[in-house]
Amino acid sequence: MHFERAARGRLPGLVFVAVTSIHFATAWVSGPARNWHGQTSEYYPLLTDAFLAGQTSLLVRPSAELLALPDPYDPAANAQLRLHDASLYNGKYYLYFGAAPAIVLFLPYKVLTGSHLPTRGAVALFCTGGFACSCLLFFLLAKREKWDCPQWLGSAAVLSLGTVPAVSFLLTRPSFYEVAIGAGYCFAMAGFLLTAHALGRDAPRTESLLGAGLCFGLAAGCRPNFALLAILMAALVAFRIRAHKTRVLAFVGPVVLCGILLAAYNYARFQNPFEFGVRYQLLDHRTDLEEHFGHSLSNLLPSLSVLVFSPVQPPSSELATGLLCGSPVSFLGLLTPCVLLFGRVRDHLKLGSTRFTIYCVYLSALGILILLALLGFVVRRYTVDFGPEFVLLSWCLLAAMWQAVQGFAKGMQIPFGTVVVAAAVYSAVLDFSICVSRVPR
Repeated sequence: MHFERAARGRLPGLVFVAVTSIHFATAWVSGPARNWHGQTSEYYPLLTDAFLAGQTSLLVRPSAELLALPDPYDPAANAQLRLHDASLYNGKYYLYFGAAPAIVLFLPYKVLTGSHLPTRGAVALFCTGGFACSCLLFFLLAKREKWDCPQWLGSAAVLSLGTVPAVSFLLTRPSFYEVAIGAGYCFAMAGFLLTAHALGRDAPRTESLLGAGLCFGLAAGCRPNFALLAILMAALVAFRIRAHKTRVLAFVGPVVLCGILLAAYNYARFQNPFEFGVRYQLLDHRTDLEEHFGHSLSNLLPSLSVLVFSPVQPPSSELATGLLCGSPVSFLGLLTPCVLLFGRVRDHLKLGSTRFTIYCVYLSALGILILLALLGFVVRRYTVDFGPEFVLLSWCLLAAMWQAVQGFAKGMQIPFGTVVVAAAVYSAVLDFSICVSRVPR
């Protein structure tokens, strides 16, 4: 009853609309992103044109001067000739960025309208999709657990979920990198939402399982590191519903199908199902690949320190602001298994499907965080690959804590609410300050 009254409240919805509006406006005035050496930065429209022409290589051809170089991958020699960060293979340009955003959004838009979707619009749409799915998942779990979720708590959760670390960074420089990251965020959160929806009954919902498997497969088609997420979720869900063989197939089938299509796409481009084009990238520095793939274990602890603990960085910096400094509330999410050991929190997570969803989100986020750290990826935008999940977990745990506070420590209600709202407002102020400071004057 308490939750039903809160769910009908308008404030969380108004917060969602306000955050979304600010983010769309930020993306629109921030783009299009700058060109690379006179070449277009709208790489996904280029990939869309290639698909419509029936090929995987871009219609843009490498210059004869580039191909004539003794070593066309030499950054000093190709600086004024290359299509930056494209992959050059057998005299053709390819994109190592995932093809899923082009297939799901850019290509249908071009077919239906006859024009290309601006990259800045795509980034805003994908980030809004991820934001919406995370909010829906929070309220879905709250409804199932029958939590008393007052409007101030729901609104704080929505505000925090909409201003997770680095989302504003994607929106203030909406380029091809940000399309892939925003799309991966969207599909991953949609996958978690559909998984939770599917497992809310004794008999899992087949349609939701199909959708969830497809979303996780598409996430891997956006960002190769999300292949870990897709494989992990396929294993966890298959084990959870192992008694329902047909439904296991409904979930695992789309994941496997997306994996096969992705391998075929790689083979068609590079004659190797596991090659995404990274080895053939035209980079600023040749040492980049060695730094990321040659010293994995030595990268782990320093990179974890940056991704989790580094202080707030100036808006002009691409170095990651640590998850805890960007969103202090995420501390609970990072410690989810420890928090769940406390009886009063555990008592308000009664349903096995809720606990399963929470552990799936936690293991997935932790796995992606460790993988990025091993590869030494500490660029700011990569925080979106794991940050939203930890923030979502934190708000689920805080909602469960609120039930305990109401029942056992009523004198703590005001301090608890004050701290919770302050944490959400802090993240929002940081997010919006980045939006304002990076908008072109």
